[in-house]
Amino acid sequence: MQPLSAAERLAVALVGGAILIARSPSSAIAIVNEMRAHGPFTQMVLGVTMLTDVAVIILFAVNSSVADTLVSNLTFDISFIFLLVGELLLSLAIGYGVGKLIETLLRSHLNSWLKRGGLLVIGYAVFLMADLVREASHTQLPFEIFLESLLICLIGAFYVTNYTAVRSEFLHILEEIGPPIYVAFFTLTGATLQLDVLAATWTIAVALFAVRMVVIFLGSYSGGLLAREPALFNRLSWLTFITQAGVGLGLAKETAAAFPEWGAAFATMIISVIVISQLVGPPFFKWAIQQVGEAHGRAAGPAIDDERIALIFGLESQSLALARLLQGNGWQVKVASRQANSHENLHESDVDIHPIPGLTLAAMHELGAEKADAIITMLSNDENYQVCEMAYEHFGTEQLVVRLTELNDVARFRALGAVVVDPATALVNLMDHFVRSPAATSLLLDMDEEQRVLELLVRNPNLHKLTLRELRLPLDVLVLSINRNGASVISH
Repeated sequence: MQPLSAAERLAVALVGGAILIARSPSSAIAIVNEMRAHGPFTQMVLGVTMLTDVAVIILFAVNSSVADTLVSNLTFDISFIFLLVGELLLSLAIGYGVGKLIETLLRSHLNSWLKRGGLLVIGYAVFLMADLVREASHTQLPFEIFLESLLICLIGAFYVTNYTAVRSEFLHILEEIGPPIYVAFFTLTGATLQLDVLAATWTIAVALFAVRMVVIFLGSYSGGLLAREPALFNRLSWLTFITQAGVGLGLAKETAAAFPEWGAAFATMIISVIVISQLVGPPFFKWAIQQVGEAHGRAAGPAIDDERIALIFGLESQSLALARLLQGNGWQVKVASRQANSHENLHESDVDIHPIPGLTLAAMHELGAEKADAIITMLSNDENYQVCEMAYEHFGTEQLVVRLTELNDVARFRALGAVVVDPATALVNLMDHFVRSPAATSLLLDMDEEQRVLELLVRNPNLHKLTLRELRLPLDVLVLSINRNGASVISH
């Protein structure tokens, strides 16, 4: 790459500065979901990340137009300001038109494959149109019209998602066609990296990354002071804004195409900064969430021992029957209830019934929840969720079984890994299995005294890496499946 003039260096700085502002909403959302983070700090971080990702595209459009003017050796005057505003307004108008076109496509009765293909054609047409407009204006007009393709697509998607009735179908199609697009994009990004440039400029990339971190800290801390955020938030918020990903890569690739003289080398260096940010950012993000106390991930589970302990919340005929059944199979069972004192013959019962003052963490500690292998809740949905959430976050209980009172609450329980039982359909489903698979259902319910289904925990390290055929099992034992690290393997 030839030495750059002062105007070209300023153009590089403008475009690079805009790209380095970019964040990674997808990474932020993934970390928040993984840690089940919620609270004011998390809301602030997500809000700033989303707004920044929109603002960076607008800023990139402005800075790219300025950079194009600098590289073309055009003068800055009032006409340039009008041209810049006109380009932005034209991009917004075209984006709205693209949104209407997508809405019309998805409202049609075309085959789903045709809709997917049509959406890809529309996206490709936006980038093709922007290039054609720029080339035509360069040859036919005394100025270039620089339309920002990503801004046009952003406006179109914003309109479809927020102002049409085809939002769900639009998002579903994007999920389906996304993976091959991502594969092609990242393959192209990797193929265009110039390793010789990377080897010569890696120190500059590291320096840019360090400068970016310092500027993010100064901006985040200053913004927090102006917004009167808590001091802890101000000290830690910058750690959540380091991560970069898709948008930054897309803008870097667009720069390489828009400014061929220096764009490829520039893109290589910027992509290096983005890669470093993506490696360093997520661990810092997680640490910041943990420090402010808004992480609600699963705690470490109880130590493995020979005792099988179950806690049942709710005192009624079904909970007592379940307790007796578990006790008959070698489990130690405690039934916890706030109404236990009103139970007749409390101390004469064959079931260990514990009165508790409330569904609190202290009460669960008194019950020995940290040693429980299974927790069963038979209360209202909200009370069930309260118990399951405490078990998930503070004790890491592996087996959570919930009897629902309203089926529309299934999602939040499954997010905790709980097994959900709906009384309204459980009996019907059981009878259905008896009709379709009587032998398997009888085996599962231990109805045949000569056949039983057992779950065994293998703790002998000497059995590690052995195959099933090498185990000396009785001839009448049939291994149906193996569970290892949360994954089940069917052996037949």
